[in-house]
Formats: sequence, structure tokens, C-alpha cells
Amino acid sequence: MLKLIETFGLDITMYKLILILSLISSLTMASEPTEGPVSGLDNVSIIKAAQETNNSLFLEDFNSVNNPYKETLFATGQAKRNESINSYENLTSALAVFQEKYKDYRPAAIASDEQFSGDMANASAIISDVKEGIYTGNLTEVHSMLEGVRPIFQKILTRNGLLPLSVALVDFHDVMEEVLDAANNKDASMVLEVYPKADEKLRAVEAISSEPGIKSIRANLDEVMSLAKENKAEELPAKAGDLKASYVKVYLATS
Repeated sequence: MLKLIETFGLDITMYKLILILSLISSLTMASEPTEGPVSGLDNVSIIKAAQETNNSLFLEDFNSVNNPYKETLFATGQAKRNESINSYENLTSALAVFQEKYKDYRPAAIASDEQFSGDMANASAIISDVKEGIYTGNLTEVHSMLEGVRPIFQKILTRNGLLPLSVALVDFHDVMEEVLDAANNKDASMVLEVYPKADEKLRAVEAISSEPGIKSIRANLDEVMSLAKENKAEELPAKAGDLKASYVKVYLATS
């Protein structure tokens, strides 16, 4: 059992949970008649289940920071002062709790991530630096600064194999912005140039989820492309707005 613990990188809390689950499993099997030998994979299955639980517990804590971050990003992007302040205060409160817990604690989900501390320090610095801007400054500039947190969080999730949908959405976002910029500038030829990259990144999202929100993003992206092909430049900004709105809706709803 201890060798399996080391193999799967579980911490002591998960080890205790595994012992309990293993005992329950053993008692259950002992109370039921068997027609053949018991598989030696039972412990592995239990460990994998515990590992998934471990990941879920970390993600719950991570999302307590990531969710108010996304809300702050959205509010500043809309230049809504009160909403920005409320979301920012929720973000900083959650971040303080998260930092205190994970200052030294490393659960199995991030046990091998040597860049975690540095990444969280960089994200925290950005969040701290925008404080004055949140309350009295230019929210457009604040939004731009807060965008710097997004790739940091993405790297944490990517390195540790967590939340592939969220990671894929963020990956798509970067190239989607190129489409939006071209559309808002009524530059049909540039839309045609950058669309293939956005299409590729969205396909990666679609490979993970086919929920209605994702389908709405696809429909709006392809409509932007169609308008560009038909050289209907005047209609591009409005459809770009639809594309961004559909993305934001899914992004905010994704944990």
C-alpha cells in the first residue's frame, strides 16, 4: 500500500482516507461469497478514487480565488465601478485565505509543482497592484493589468492536469481576441487570416464539451467568418459583440 501511495503521490490525509476505504472494501468483500480470486487491482482503484477526491478538494480551494477573479475581470472589462469593487474585495479576501493555507501545504494535486509558489506570488502581486485603480482609477487599464493573471492560472492548471475545459477556454480566448479586434476594426481580410487559429483552438474546446454555451460560441465565431467572407464589414462589430458575450457566459460558468 505504501508503495502505491508513493506512486500516485498522495498526501497523509488521502492515505488515511485510503486506509478507511480499503477497510470498508475488505469488510464488504468478506461478507459476500466469491466464485474466484479477488482482483489485486482493488487497492489501485481505491487510490485513484482518493486521488480524484484530492484533486477536487484543491480545485474547490483554487476556484474560491479563480471565480471572484473572473468576476472582477468581467466587471472591470465592463467599466462597472461598484461591481468591480465588490468582486475585487471578494477576490482579495479569498486570496488571503488561499495563500495562508497553501503557504507550506502541498496536497498531491500540486505536490510536484515546483513553480506553484512563484506563480501564486506573481498573481498576487498583480492583484495587489490594481487596488488603487479598482477604487479610483481607470478600469480599462485595471482590466488590462488583471489579464496578466489569466495565463498564470492557466499554467498552474495545465501543469497539474486540472480542469481541461477551463484551460482550453483560456487558450481559445487569446486567439478569439485577435478575431474580435479584426472584426471591431471592420477588417474582413484580417478576420479571414486569424480565423483558422481560432477555429483550431475552439475545436479543442469542443472535444471536451458540447454544452449549448460552447455551441453558441461556435455559431457566433462561424458567423463572423461568414460575414468576413461576404465582406459585410459594417456588420462585423455587432457579431463580434455576440461572440464575446457568448464566450464570457461560458467562461464565468466554468469552474
